[in-house]
Amino acid sequence: MRPRLLITDLDGTLLDRNLKLDPRDVEAALRAKAAGTLIGVATGRMYRSGLPYAQQLDTSLPLICYQGALIQELPGEAGPGPVLLRREVPPEVSLKVLELARRRGYSLNVYQDDNLLVDAITPDVEFYVGVSQIPAVVAKDPPLEERLQNGSTKLTVVVADPDRFARALAELTELVGAEAEVTRSLVGFCEITAKDVNKGAAVTWLCQHLGAELSQVIAMGDAPNDLPMLAVAGSPVAVEGASQDVLAAAEWVSPGPGGGGLAAVVSHYHLDRPPLA
Repeated sequence: MRPRLLITDLDGTLLDRNLKLDPRDVEAALRAKAAGTLIGVATGRMYRSGLPYAQQLDTSLPLICYQGALIQELPGEAGPGPVLLRREVPPEVSLKVLELARRRGYSLNVYQDDNLLVDAITPDVEFYVGVSQIPAVVAKDPPLEERLQNGSTKLTVVVADPDRFARALAELTELVGAEAEVTRSLVGFCEITAKDVNKGAAVTWLCQHLGAELSQVIAMGDAPNDLPMLAVAGSPVAVEGASQDVLAAAEWVSPGPGGGGLAAVVSHYHLDRPPLA
C-alpha cells in the first residue's frame, strides 16, 4: 500500500542555513498534495514559529508543534485554527527545571499561550530567538516562578556551548527524566515536555483522529527528538547528516537541509502519482 501521509521535521531536516525551505521541496509538496498525499509538519518550534513553513508547504494536516505538546489546525478564513490537543508540563516539574537553570546559569525558555517567556535576555536567548524568529518576553510581573503555576506547553534550556550543553542535558535528564520527557533537537536546545509527550505520540494521536494507519505514514527527521516519530511510522526516513541513532532507525536516507530532501522522498515513494484505483 502506498503511503498516505508525509510528516516532516523542519530544523536540521528541511531548513537550510538561512532557515529557508528549498523551492524544490515546496514544489514537490504541492505535487504530492495534488495526487492525494496528506502533508504535515512535526516540529519542536512554537505554533507561530512553525506556521509560516507549514503554510509555504501548503500542508493538509494540523501542525504538530512543541515536540507534540500542541496539535493545532492551520488558520482559515474563519480565523485561528482550533486546538486539537494540548499537554502541559506540570508546575512541579517546571519549577525544578527553573531552579536548576538559575543555579547553573542556564537560559530557560518557558512557553505559555504561544508566547516565549524568559528571565532575562542573554546571549543564549538571542541565539534561540535567531533560530525561532520569535521575540522573547522578559517575565517580571509576575516572574517565571509564579507563571509556571499555570503550567507550560514546553520548556527549553538553551546552552549554545556544546560542552556545557552536554552537561545540562545530562543534569536535566537525571533531575526530571522520570516524570517528563527530556530530549534534544538542535545541539544547544534541551527540550522538556510532559511525560509521554513526543512526536511519535502526536503522530499516533493524529492518525487515530484521521482514521489513518501508522503503516501509511512516512516520517522524516534528523535528531533524537524525531526518533519516537520514526519509530511509529511505517516508512521512517532520515536525512544526510542526521544523528547516528536516527540513521540507524531509518529505512531510507534523503538529502539533508537545503538539498531537496522532501522532493527526493516524494520521488522515491511515488507520492506525486495518483493512487491506483
